[in-house]
Amino acid sequence: MPRGPRITFENAFFHIFDRGIAKQKIFLEDSDYEKFLKRLAELKNKNHFDHTIFSYVLMPNHFHLLIQTKKTPIAKIMTSLLTSYSMYFNKKYKRVGTLFQNRFKSKLCDKDSYFLGASRYIHLNPVEAGLTNYPKDYIWSSYQELFGESKYNILDRLEVTRLIGETIEGKKRYHQFLLDGIKDLIDLKRSYDFDKDIEGAPRFNTLSQKKYLRRKSKEQHKTI
Repeated sequence: MPRGPRITFENAFFHIFDRGIAKQKIFLEDSDYEKFLKRLAELKNKNHFDHTIFSYVLMPNHFHLLIQTKKTPIAKIMTSLLTSYSMYFNKKYKRVGTLFQNRFKSKLCDKDSYFLGASRYIHLNPVEAGLTNYPKDYIWSSYQELFGESKYNILDRLEVTRLIGETIEGKKRYHQFLLDGIKDLIDLKRSYDFDKDIEGAPRFNTLSQKKYLRRKSKEQHKTI
């Protein structure tokens, strides 16, 4: 069954997910992960788009992003990212055809209530998959920007700090919150699937639908 149109508008906050076609790997070497992250960083440059990234993880056959758009639609951002990476991957490995499975999945979320749990789920993805015992030992996630050493500057640190706490103690509590999730990985995974397009309280869902309809109405009037 085909998916419906994305619910999107300015300043929308999304959980993005995509994986390789037939669950095949999309990263085969360290240089592939590096290429994807470099492109992710490039797209945040002022000469490209105006979005904000709050959390990310790259896994061998999929990735997750928490991202907030401004004026540039999410589809334009992701198309640019995935198309450029697919071209790089196909050329490097002498393959043809689609790299990613279908269109990317996006879930519209209430940022203030969704971020903490979802960022924990994202940072613990490598632990849940059995790739490492602790998130600090996995280098292809935003954990390194927050608590380790990273050559990338992908996150909006001011926005993330506002959500996790602006003090040293607040950052420590958030870190412990991440680690506490290791005890309940199965329940954590179930809580952040993509079985619905909007995640939030009923009021958030209603307001999101209204914003989306207003945007569509404006676009239709521009074409008349």
